[in-house]
Amino acid sequence: MKKLKLFTTLLASAVVSCPVFADVIILNWGNGQSMAVNTDDLAAGLTGVGNVPYDVVRIVAEHKSEIEAALTNSGVTSAQAQAGVIQAKNAYDNFARYSGFVLNNPYTDTINGLNDFSDVLMDVIPNTQIQQNVWANAWIGHILPKPNFGFGINTGISKLDLSPLAHVAKSLGMRDYSDIPGSIVMPTVTADIRVGGFILPFDVGFTAMSIDANTVRPVGKAMDPSGFDLFMIGGDVRYAILEGGFLRPKLSVGLGAYYTKGNFGVEQDGSSAELDFSTTSIVLSTQASIKVLSFVPFVGARVMMSKSNVDWKVHANWASILSTSNSSIANALAWGILPSNFSDGVSSNFGSHVRPVLYAGCSIDMLVIDFTLSASYDVISKIPSAAASLRLALN
Repeated sequence: MKKLKLFTTLLASAVVSCPVFADVIILNWGNGQSMAVNTDDLAAGLTGVGNVPYDVVRIVAEHKSEIEAALTNSGVTSAQAQAGVIQAKNAYDNFARYSGFVLNNPYTDTINGLNDFSDVLMDVIPNTQIQQNVWANAWIGHILPKPNFGFGINTGISKLDLSPLAHVAKSLGMRDYSDIPGSIVMPTVTADIRVGGFILPFDVGFTAMSIDANTVRPVGKAMDPSGFDLFMIGGDVRYAILEGGFLRPKLSVGLGAYYTKGNFGVEQDGSSAELDFSTTSIVLSTQASIKVLSFVPFVGARVMMSKSNVDWKVHANWASILSTSNSSIANALAWGILPSNFSDGVSSNFGSHVRPVLYAGCSIDMLVIDFTLSASYDVISKIPSAAASLRLALN
């Protein structure tokens, strides 16, 4: 995971007039103005010296340059800046005392929730990719002299944990955060095509998808006030080790590549969080099938290697989050002590995200109509997925 930017100029040697030793964050800005914000051990998450909330200390540490620029541009004095920190502290004190939310650090909790949900996406999205373009026959045959090909629609679902996103909504003070379910079945609807090879026993498949949660009303309603949209494209090549025949099994090995990009977000009460992600997966697979009358049962295994990137951004309506008026924290907002916008992201590479996946299913072959059901299980991430397809096929 890409680490959050951490403030690197904490002055470990500074000693302040209090019964304990502490680090201090020194803010320096125009006309020689400066201010020290005291803090205990940030890693331990302790309340800062002078009861400055940990969340405020972290905000100041991670947005030091932006705060200094805002203080310079606004011509703020040291006394005014100190008053801004006190405004933020008082707002946090009131929030902790009177808010119905059992959260005292909305900034930190929002960041943690978004990073956790980014990790969820990096597990789930590759599983939605490889459930597409699943054909029961381990090899559909040559394109000549008898043509073997097919095309149709594939629908799939994977379990998606939404609890981190609900936590983000709660941290941002959204009144309907509890309406976001703990998990949903993540839907996909793709068009796919597969064409038999020539000379050598191989076939080639392609698939593509574009979906918005708002177009799937049950899902969009269940996720409100959150939502998503997805775009995916991919394909694979399979080579038959055993070509099979009447009551003789087929066995193939395959190589596929899939690319997905999309967006998840939640918005309400003037605050919002948005995650933009992209995932590229390389999939090695092996599959066996046998045709018995009109039925084609199959089993297989995959090794999935994924590279993902998730960038998130937040707009925080602090007046709503901290249940206070704009006037009481106006300066804290104007000077970045409570930043309205912040962002970061996480990523993984092919080597760090390798997943074995087992899958199986069966199709019913009725002349040129092919109906297939399949299920898969990501062994490491423990994510179940399923798919159903209806195709016109000659194979």
